[in-house]
Amino acid sequence: MKKTTTACCALCQLNDVNDATTLEHFEYALAKLKKQKESNTEVGITTGNGQTAVFVIASPGENILKSNLKKLGFEAKHVFERRKGYPTTGDLQMYIKNL
Repeated sequence: MKKTTTACCALCQLNDVNDATTLEHFEYALAKLKKQKESNTEVGITTGNGQTAVFVIASPGENILKSNLKKLGFEAKHVFERRKGYPTTGDLQMYIKNL
């Protein structure tokens, strides 16, 4: 699992996750992100730490991942197509959680 910041300093992504990513691993990462949020002192300088929301993209068939995200309080917010060239097995889903 890896945290990737976005151009919006209040939003980050947890990527390199899948059905094998455990609830415990997510819980540890979310606790760390929340701690970073609470201890943030830099304002408008970088997009390093202190994000207030996190999102995860789930691929078609990642049903365990989707279930775990829901258990952790993530909400499914958007559905969109995969890029051209990928198998037509379904759409991607964006899940987001406010920290």
